[in-house]
Amino acid sequence: MIRKKLLQAAAVLVAFGGAAHASTLDFVYTFADGQTLTGSMTGTLSGGLATDISNVSIDFNGNVYSGTLFSGAFNAASNSYNYGPNAAVVSTNAALNNFIFADSNDPAGLGVTNYFYFVNGTTPSGIGTEEVFANNLNTGDIDFDNPGNDGSWKLFVAPVPVPAAFPLMVSGLGLLAAARRRRQQGDPARA
Repeated sequence: MIRKKLLQAAAVLVAFGGAAHASTLDFVYTFADGQTLTGSMTGTLSGGLATDISNVSIDFNGNVYSGTLFSGAFNAASNSYNYGPNAAVVSTNAALNNFIFADSNDPAGLGVTNYFYFVNGTTPSGIGTEEVFANNLNTGDIDFDNPGNDGSWKLFVAPVPVPAAFPLMVSGLGLLAAARRRRQQGDPARA
């Protein structure tokens, strides 16, 4: 009976274990001159593309971007930014990226003090076909790569730490199993 229930539980875990779900995604961009920008976001990574992006945080040269960061994409036709749902294209493949993370969601880029963009195709500066720019007006940190392939881009799922309660739960299950085995064997010490 217990064996059957364990097999059923394992089948459910296998069936739903591969389903895409929101998780923490980390990213790193190292500029050609060695300056580094790191960050994290909540999103769903599927086929190398991140969707449903939220909770973006960025650290550039040890300085954290302040305020809420919005995600969007550069629209070359209107020379503006689109902050609509799932507009940002964030990929494990740097050649597919078209995103901006900024503390303002103004399409013209007004009121921005912190931003990071990585654009392929027609770029915001109008020069080249791949551009990466980071600016923190609060601290004066700034860097620019054009072409963006001079730098290094990485996007990956953040490792999930083992909760502190997990080892305790496993040891408790082990004790329950040992107690059950004793009862089934008719432990003489209990008599």
